[in-house]
Amino acid sequence: MKKFLVLAGLATALFATVPMTAQADNYRHDDRRVYRDHGKRDWGRGSYDRRHDYRHMKRRDFGYWRPQLERARYHHFGRPIFYDHYYRVPCRDYRGRLVMLTVNAYTGAIISVGF
Repeated sequence: MKKFLVLAGLATALFATVPMTAQADNYRHDDRRVYRDHGKRDWGRGSYDRRHDYRHMKRRDFGYWRPQLERARYHHFGRPIFYDHYYRVPCRDYRGRLVMLTVNAYTGAIISVGF
């Protein structure tokens, strides 16, 4: 009878610790996921996410970005058209083909090159 009670107590203690260790393991993974997922942070009161916010940046004329684009081997630029946050401009690439270039008006990055 004593062996049965000892085994029953041992089994109860063993089964009680298994769910607690599983919960601790889940919490640890949740913490890692929070640190790894930089895009979904809580920015708090008075701060904002600047990745897609152009309020702190200055829009430049296309002429400002033209030397950079010439270094990237584009030439013979046509008339640039400004849209929401970018310029569309026809030009020639390094092979002489006519392409439609899309350039970010705030950073000067080439967004796309269309034929």
